[in-house]
Amino acid sequence: MKPFQSIQGQTGPCRLLQAAVDSRRLAHAYLLAGPEGCGRFTMALDLVACLVCPEEEAGFCGECPHCRKVFTLNHPDVRVTIPRTASVTPDAEAALLAARASDGVTPLRFPGNTGISIGQIREIEARLSKKSYEGRGHGEIILDAHLMRREAANALLKTLEEPPGHTLIVLTTSFLSGVLPTVRSRCHSVRLGALRPEQIKSILIRRTGLEPQDAEALALSCGGSPGRALAAAAQWEGRHEDRAMEVIRNLAAIGEPFRLLQYAGGLARELGREGLLELCCRVVSAAQDLRRSMARGTEPLVETLPSRVLSDSFLERVQTEFLQCSVRLRGNVSPAMALEAAVLTLGGS
Repeated sequence: MKPFQSIQGQTGPCRLLQAAVDSRRLAHAYLLAGPEGCGRFTMALDLVACLVCPEEEAGFCGECPHCRKVFTLNHPDVRVTIPRTASVTPDAEAALLAARASDGVTPLRFPGNTGISIGQIREIEARLSKKSYEGRGHGEIILDAHLMRREAANALLKTLEEPPGHTLIVLTTSFLSGVLPTVRSRCHSVRLGALRPEQIKSILIRRTGLEPQDAEALALSCGGSPGRALAAAAQWEGRHEDRAMEVIRNLAAIGEPFRLLQYAGGLARELGREGLLELCCRVVSAAQDLRRSMARGTEPLVETLPSRVLSDSFLERVQTEFLQCSVRLRGNVSPAMALEAAVLTLGGS
């Protein structure tokens, strides 16, 4: 089985890594850099599967017990390090990995001011100092390497310089300049890019069965990230009587800036960053469907809408502002500030 076949829209990076696999000259450490949800983690799993699969000399079979364990995230010699806070328990980490293995889209991320601590790096060093359980070598995947504390990054340097034999270390990041130069210089860097909306729309239709108009709305609002679009699609309701229409209705009805800020702050606290990103997708889609409904001369699907909602120009601004809100959220603007900027602009329009 050829690695990287399931990764869409990353032809150059996949070709580069495939050449290394075919020539049996994989580097000992890779740094996969690109937007969230662009295929970095899938690529990392494919790389370590090439290391531990005993059935294929150049690649992996995808069917042996080793491969199955890698892709269900329970191989004893393939470990995933996730940035966390001190309050995250091993059970919580195991539950998150199990959820990702089950649905393939759950973000491997904990809430709060997370980071990779020196203790987590020491755990990696301890694992690599021992013989692998299955005898095929060690695969270590370190997610969001830009969140490594400085002392943790410095502790990792010796391992990156002189890794034990049959070891593959794969780091991922969405913020390459946030990774210490000393770490970057010891890894083979591979840069992945954002996908075009039409590529993401095709992926959504093929993998989720969404209607084309809903897939298009998600594709436009996910910032080139198929992973983010798939995560949103997993919870897609496809109807206007959901939270998205409630938000549009409230934005049209609330006129005072202070009340708008209160409303935005409450939503931000309730939903958090990931929840707001999903809401942005839904609001954009709901506004588009309302505009389409009015253009056809049919009645909106929700009754008692404020007259302002029935304005095409207002709905167009809703789409624009919530697309911008999703951009701000992906740029690490706080959820409250990102949403407040959107609702204040709409309130004044």
